[in-house]
Amino acid sequence: MKAIGKFILLELSEFSEWLSMQQVTRKITLIQQHHTYMPGYKQFKKNNHFELCMSMEKFHMERGFAEIAQHFTTFPDGTIMYGRNLNTIPAGIKGANTNGICIEHLGNFDKGGDNMTDAHRHTIIEMTKQLLKRFKLTACDQTVVYHHWYDLTLGKRIKKEGTGHTKSCPGTNFFGGNTVDDFNKNFLPLLLK
Repeated sequence: MKAIGKFILLELSEFSEWLSMQQVTRKITLIQQHHTYMPGYKQFKKNNHFELCMSMEKFHMERGFAEIAQHFTTFPDGTIMYGRNLNTIPAGIKGANTNGICIEHLGNFDKGGDNMTDAHRHTIIEMTKQLLKRFKLTACDQTVVYHHWYDLTLGKRIKKEGTGHTKSCPGTNFFGGNTVDDFNKNFLPLLLK
């Protein structure tokens, strides 16, 4: 574990114990999945985790946020950066933040973008499983959500795929796609193992 200011870089092997020690007073019902899109894998130099997160925070503050939007950022090497207090509501998905934990996965996971590393893939799966366990949530498409499923303007979950004003986040190739069907077919089974 390494820290610079409020940012803490954790190995996946450290995450469960660290998470168990956190006093979370908010009710958590959603684990949000996002991709950064930019920066992506090309900007990751294997030793610039803190620099990237501090840069993201600066960008978020320039957009009017009080600090970095996400609680966690995952990296291609499988590490996890903590950057926003878990008791602070994230700025991740309009309409789904109050009871959410926001995770940004560094990379562009749209088709034709970054090819997710095995280490990154493993961390995303295991971290999500540990968060579900910590907050006593059952893995399903009501507790693990993709940004793509929410209308950016209305801040409501879309009822029909392909409607509304949405982002591709966490990517059109994130574990096989970004639709609810893609989640249930590809990502959910990995969370249930």
